[in-house]
Amino acid sequence: MSKRKNTRVEMNRPIDVQGPRGTSQGVVKDFSPGGCKIQQTAAKVHCGMRLTLRISLPDRIEPIEIKPAVVTWTSKDAFGVEFLALSAETRSRVKLVYDLLLDAQSTAETERVISLPGVSWK
Repeated sequence: MSKRKNTRVEMNRPIDVQGPRGTSQGVVKDFSPGGCKIQQTAAKVHCGMRLTLRISLPDRIEPIEIKPAVVTWTSKDAFGVEFLALSAETRSRVKLVYDLLLDAQSTAETERVISLPGVSWK
């Protein structure tokens, strides 16, 4: 089992998970520039499955669409994904959200920090 390249930060945002069997909803529980943990009751995914993810952000900020992501582990009510070959724009948005969450992690002000006025998400 390989070690993570980045520290995961806590996140509690809705996510749409699109796979070969359709789209379902879940919650992102932790997040890094390289992947995330998704909580989903009775998830119908398996290791190696490729997915498209759409993470909802607060304050009407355009969601982040991540594709492809590959399932790296599964459990009864959660699974982990690794982000693969992200576009430069998506990679930049993922990194921006991650950096804001990392800064906010110790202050428990994640929702406030992620929606600061003047932060450009595009």
